[in-house]
Amino acid sequence: MKILAMVTATVCLIASTAGAAQFGGVEEISAYLAPHYFQWEEFHQGEKLLREQGWLMGAGGTARVNLLKAEAGSLMATGRAELFGGIVDYDGQTQGPDNLPVKTDVNYFGTREDVDLGWRISQQKLSVEPFFGLGARWWLRDLDDSTTVNRSGVPVMVNGYTEDWRSFYLRLGGRFDVVLTDDWRLFAEGGAKYPFYTENAVEISGDDVTIKPDGRWSGFAEVGARYNKLKLSLFYEGFRYDQSPGVVVGTFRYFQPISKSDIFGLRFGWAFR
Repeated sequence: MKILAMVTATVCLIASTAGAAQFGGVEEISAYLAPHYFQWEEFHQGEKLLREQGWLMGAGGTARVNLLKAEAGSLMATGRAELFGGIVDYDGQTQGPDNLPVKTDVNYFGTREDVDLGWRISQQKLSVEPFFGLGARWWLRDLDDSTTVNRSGVPVMVNGYTEDWRSFYLRLGGRFDVVLTDDWRLFAEGGAKYPFYTENAVEISGDDVTIKPDGRWSGFAEVGARYNKLKLSLFYEGFRYDQSPGVVVGTFRYFQPISKSDIFGLRFGWAFR
């Protein structure tokens, strides 16, 4: 969160020292609902350990501010904040030497915040805006208790647990906007992001464990249309993480396997401005 605050402060400093350029003001403020299909998978030595999938619901808002307006273009700041949550299906296995198959539910709740800076170049009804930015995503991954059957056919209780994730990432990409009529316009954005700091904190058998997997590049994209104040779009977002270094607690060694997440969804929005 400190990183996002630094970006915001930098934006304000640039705007206050603009010189001959003009402050364009707030161009858009919108709110949206975002039902999305979520999938999380983990791998170790080429073997898939688990898959979680199901529908989550998100709700958030977006703001766009024209910081510097000049003949050559405009310096744009875009911010987005969102809450999301829901319950998805878990299909995996127990931890330990037995690796017994387990099915259960996983409760998700989290937030995300993105702040981008872009230089918008407009030509008649078309605008192009390359941008860079920073983002933060926090979420709880809470696995319910469940039961399975051991190799002898005896029912076994499987205890759930809760993971507390924090991930900070770099965003690089571009936006495109086409005005069709006074009422209609099309918009799209796409790019790549890299999680440069991630940690997963969990309590296992009374031990507090914090694991820090390295990030991998992944993609994001959104395409949609706006009719007057109504906005509708389709989006994709990916997250990729390498296997973390091991953390030894007592006689056990914990690590986060190679992990990947894919999110496909809709955004139904209303632009107040």
